[in-house]
Amino acid sequence: MGLLHSLADGKVRVKEPRECFKNAFNIIFFYDSIFQFSNDIILTNQEVEKMKKFLLFALAVVILLSAGTPLIAAENLTASGHPQYPPIMWKEKNNIVGVGPELVNLLFKDLKVTVKTPYKGGWDKVQEEAKQGKIDVLVGIYMTEERKKYFEYSNPFAKDPVVIFVAKGKAFKYAKWDDLAGKKGTTTVGDSFGQAFDKFITEKLTVTRSAKVEENFAKLTGGQADYFIYAMYSGLFESERLGIADKVEFLPVNASVENFYIGISKKSPYVKYLPQINKKLDELIMNGTVDKLIDKYSDQYRKTVLIQKKKGSPAKVK
Repeated sequence: MGLLHSLADGKVRVKEPRECFKNAFNIIFFYDSIFQFSNDIILTNQEVEKMKKFLLFALAVVILLSAGTPLIAAENLTASGHPQYPPIMWKEKNNIVGVGPELVNLLFKDLKVTVKTPYKGGWDKVQEEAKQGKIDVLVGIYMTEERKKYFEYSNPFAKDPVVIFVAKGKAFKYAKWDDLAGKKGTTTVGDSFGQAFDKFITEKLTVTRSAKVEENFAKLTGGQADYFIYAMYSGLFESERLGIADKVEFLPVNASVENFYIGISKKSPYVKYLPQINKKLDELIMNGTVDKLIDKYSDQYRKTVLIQKKKGSPAKVK
């Protein structure tokens, strides 16, 4: 089939170098056999020389292609994430940007893999496509036992406190999860808040889910919900974007504190790189790169919000 061949998922891959060198070995073996063959039958010197030149040419081509494999072996990886989780990830035009996407780019750079981070829809849809292998990598994800069935996890790269948002002036006594019982809660579709809290929500609380952050905040400000479960930093950034920072607040006790991981679909061919990714990720954490990315994208998101406000076009809460 030649040096390039197509996989079932439609992605183009380059054959492993060892395959090319195996081909070279076969040519060398065949080349040696020619001499044995020429001793057994009568060939003119001219015929032997022609055969030798052809085989030497074929050997040279295979070796050159083998040597060039790292240069032409660039592959395209599709990564995506939650469209409303700044500064880790958010939708900007038709792409997902933020800490997670840039971090994934850095992790795969040395592996000669090109990373694309298109917007693929809501978080639940993105997770489903990743489970099927249509998306290779999730740029930021909490860990649960259910998700571990479909994804291999990197080492954690950031902590993310989950809080209880309420309408301004409507705070209530909250010290433990049980204090949420009997109240109406809301949160976003597809989001997890840790194995234990997810279980408690399902079994003990009355919580509805809406697709977008603005819909959940609208329930708070409109009185349809008593509380909104969401990540603290992302919720604060989004309340600024929506122009309601003065209309909501969060209760002082965290509901949970979760780790952000990079999740690689078990159906993706890139899952084999997890050991190299973890090694590089640890380096980027230790040398301060991850902290700098968090600062960078926190500032970038704030600037985006300010630009929207100057244009008079923040997304409004209905």
